[in-house]
Amino acid sequence: MNVHVFVYGICLVLTLIQHKGVEARSCTNLENKMFNNLLDMMVAIKSKCRTSGRPTVQGGPAFTATLRHHFSLTKDAAIKFDTVLLNRGGGYNPNTGIFTATKKGLYKFSATIMSNDGKQVHSYISKNGRKLMNLYAPKIHGATDTASPVLELNKGDKVSVNGYYSEQVYGRHYSFFSAFYISA
Repeated sequence: MNVHVFVYGICLVLTLIQHKGVEARSCTNLENKMFNNLLDMMVAIKSKCRTSGRPTVQGGPAFTATLRHHFSLTKDAAIKFDTVLLNRGGGYNPNTGIFTATKKGLYKFSATIMSNDGKQVHSYISKNGRKLMNLYAPKIHGATDTASPVLELNKGDKVSVNGYYSEQVYGRHYSFFSAFYISA
């Protein structure tokens, strides 16, 4: 039980650190790599705890993807986060922008969008085509919003970040989508 509380606590801290870094516009490739390394370590710790101290060859499904270039949204279409930094389990498809659960269980998601050229941007997280949580970055160049839901998924469920309107999301790795498996 204490290990689970520790892992969830680290997850919350990492999400806050990542959000604050982007909000302050101090997010660099190094910070993104550090965040992803910490995520990898957290997944490894979780996997190790499940096997009585013996590390497993593979942890649960996990992915992190960012936008390399600015992306023009289309109403209700998934944002295609094209730079995949991690795709353990192969659940994320950068060609569609959709994560497909490879196993049943709880997953922690995080999505951050950044506005471009002083224009607002609206998007939402969806599960199997159903809108779950909205994101809104106001009319300030570089404004961000982050949503970090924990979702219970069945194998084959699909999660994506979708556009509300024909707007543009800022790229250059400031906008991202990630998730990792928590438990069955």
